[in-house]
Amino acid sequence: MVRDKVRTDRGRDMPSIRQVSVFTENRVGALASLLSTFDSTKVRILALAVIQGFDCAIVRFVFNDTDAAAKELAESNYRFTICDLVAVEMPQTSDGLQRIAKALLSAEIDIHYCYALITSDRIRGAIVVHVDNPASAAMVLGEEGFRILDESDLRS
Repeated sequence: MVRDKVRTDRGRDMPSIRQVSVFTENRVGALASLLSTFDSTKVRILALAVIQGFDCAIVRFVFNDTDAAAKELAESNYRFTICDLVAVEMPQTSDGLQRIAKALLSAEIDIHYCYALITSDRIRGAIVVHVDNPASAAMVLGEEGFRILDESDLRS
């Protein structure tokens, strides 16, 4: 199921990116084993964040093809969840991250976490942001002149 838009409270579709959070054991080699799930596929990892717990870890991914990645993970018996993120291309100024944070703050949108997105020839530096309301965040950032990415921007 390809879906790269979220519905705003104003009824408009806004771009979104889906994050896959995989639950795995916190042990030596677990990440390498998880990453090898995609060795013989066309799935590319575009962003990765690892959150370490005492006996488990959560590995957050953004892929070039979320649906194909989810299929591979399910076939490999990994437990995972999928949620919407906002992906924002960084402006070519030194204060880009601050401007993004201030725009979200002014709209009273909480940033839960963010991390870098691997870029390509078509996308310069970008971040993915997990917020309490992705549709509103995308709308606010778009109105502030930021380029919001969707999953079609990641496919190549």
